[in-house]
Amino acid sequence: MAKVGVWLAAHLLVLAAAFAGFLSWQLSLGLDSVLSGAAQGRLRNFGEALVADFGREPEEMWPEIVNRRVAEYGVSARLRVMSGRGPGRMIVDETGPVPRPIERRLMDDGRPPDRRPPPPGGRDRPPPPPEEARRPQDARPIFLVKDAGAYWAGLALPLPDEGRGPPPLALLLLRSENAAAGGLFFDYKPWLWGGLAVLVVSLALWAPFVLGITRYASRLSAATGRIADGNFETSIGATRRDELGHVGASIEIMAGRLGDHAARQKRFMADVAHELCAPVARMRTGLGVLEHALAAEHKPRLESIEEDAAELSALLSELLEFTRAGTAAARVELESLGLRQLVAEAADREGVAVDLRIGESANIRGDRKLLLRAVGNVLRNSRRHAGEGCRISAAAREIPGKIELTLEDDGPGVPDDELARIFEPFYRPDRARTREAGGAGLGLSIVAASVRACGGEVAAARGESGGLRIIISLPQA
Repeated sequence: MAKVGVWLAAHLLVLAAAFAGFLSWQLSLGLDSVLSGAAQGRLRNFGEALVADFGREPEEMWPEIVNRRVAEYGVSARLRVMSGRGPGRMIVDETGPVPRPIERRLMDDGRPPDRRPPPPGGRDRPPPPPEEARRPQDARPIFLVKDAGAYWAGLALPLPDEGRGPPPLALLLLRSENAAAGGLFFDYKPWLWGGLAVLVVSLALWAPFVLGITRYASRLSAATGRIADGNFETSIGATRRDELGHVGASIEIMAGRLGDHAARQKRFMADVAHELCAPVARMRTGLGVLEHALAAEHKPRLESIEEDAAELSALLSELLEFTRAGTAAARVELESLGLRQLVAEAADREGVAVDLRIGESANIRGDRKLLLRAVGNVLRNSRRHAGEGCRISAAAREIPGKIELTLEDDGPGVPDDELARIFEPFYRPDRARTREAGGAGLGLSIVAASVRACGGEVAAARGESGGLRIIISLPQA
């Protein structure tokens, strides 16, 4: 939280400094020029350009000059040439109706300095020298306001004179439907560039901080995903001294402890299975000897006991295979294998007919013994649950860096809500929980352990015909 607070304060300070600097440049310094400082310069230049054009052309051409100039900005204009204290003569009148406050302000504020009435209670100003009274003044913006749904700008334009008396004056009124007026009243481009500059500076300030958090969060997410897949040898790969760093360290400690716990559990299961194999073998031998000594009426009971013993022996064998597959990752040696030949050999061992749709060029990297066991278990599982006459297909396709093997049968399949659990040890769908179906729920668990030991992944889905589809992804050779 302290780091977030410091970065936020720095961000706000930079934004404030950038805004103040941009405001000073765009709108001029001082509070009285915030609303019209930038526009004053543009309006003054516009008025001086008109005055220069007026000096080169006769008065009959002034309407055309004004209309041509204002057409560049998409505004309308009204030009009045002042004469004495009267209303003057109208040269251009294209603005339409003018609100009375706008008209009054234009006439009052646009009077030349030597014609303004004296201030209340004061004395008349001394008249300026004749030379100064005849000197043309610069174009003077009077106001820039919004009224009656339009934007209005007033300018006082000094006109060319003939050297007698004070210079004549023209009052120009501009009307626009929008605040920009083609860039004459307000120019949006500097604001846009300023906003982009502030955004870039903000991104430059925040990007290292945010990217650092998101990268580490991605590492945490990937690490927890690997732990969920059973890979407990997980390292975050980066160190931090904040709360996220503490989370990463805790995840690594948790992964180590979970790995130790899983390893001890597998060793315990292997030891138990190994120790039980000898008593079960002796028991089955004794049952075989006892079979010849019992009377015929007792043999059905003996056969029932023999079936239980055989089931227990099969369970111990699968348990040993499961523990061996789970501990094989540390000593597995990967080699290049032809996938088509591997599946064909596994099908031949299991005595199952498989429709092979695998090209000869599909080569994978893995442990031959583990993958033969994995593919064989899938084929055996299909034959057991889909029946002897089931159709099994095997197809392969290349994905970046891997080859995906799909084994599919046309059996009854597995409910969608149970697909994610069929690789769990000792888990069997409800329809498979019968003595006739056989199995201890370790066959597909052995498949998952064998495939992961070879650096691959395994998943289950519903096939096109409703059967079970097992998808095995293996590194490409």
